[in-house]
Amino acid sequence: MSLVFVVAHKNIDYKLPNGYMPILAGANKNSANIPLRDNTGDNISSKNSNYCELTAQYWVWKNYEPMNFVGFVHYRRFFFSSRYTNSLDRILSAEELFSNLHNYQAVLPEPLHLLQSIGEQYKKLHNADDLIKLRMAVNCVAPSYVDAFDSVMQRRTLFAYNMFVLPWDLYANYMTWLFAVLNEVEKHIEIDAYSQYDSRVFGFMSERLLNVWVEKNKVDYCCLPVAKTDAHATLERVWDDLKGLTIR
Repeated sequence: MSLVFVVAHKNIDYKLPNGYMPILAGANKNSANIPLRDNTGDNISSKNSNYCELTAQYWVWKNYEPMNFVGFVHYRRFFFSSRYTNSLDRILSAEELFSNLHNYQAVLPEPLHLLQSIGEQYKKLHNADDLIKLRMAVNCVAPSYVDAFDSVMQRRTLFAYNMFVLPWDLYANYMTWLFAVLNEVEKHIEIDAYSQYDSRVFGFMSERLLNVWVEKNKVDYCCLPVAKTDAHATLERVWDDLKGLTIR
């Protein structure tokens, strides 16, 4: 069995392709007609406001039986046949996504091309001190990753959105490393003083950490276009540009 999980915090009002499974993230506070929820068994659902879609990724890792392949997308952001469409019939099927893993170790989003380095962009959009604390956490938990961290922070291309498709063993490897780092850095951040936006700090960090993990482990990947299912997709591309992103 293989599944692509669609992380959502509200109802999904359109039919998903076969092989896609919606999961309600932050189910301790969010309500929707989605049977699969991230607040049963071993879970961190209560941390959803800080960890974003990672509460769903954690839940699948801890509570699902291992499967061949596993993927994660968002309720309004999918892998499409083209980034210049939001037509639901252009969402790539689960079968199409998984077929890539016969030749590659991972499917990742087409990278965002930044106007500054990943590190500079993080400091511009978020708390600059957090990046220092994140590097310290990486050095504490997995010092062999520090060189990869430093290299990635100097780049201007970013695999974003916390979206990916992986074989289960690589997914479990990534989750183990990721949450070890995040659990460490969480000890050193006072989230209570953050705005609602900035309190999503561990979701923002994990977007960068996926790039570090891919770099360190020399993961052989292919990239696929990502597009949104709603009418605001073009507006949000413009907003990304204003924030310091440019999508080519």
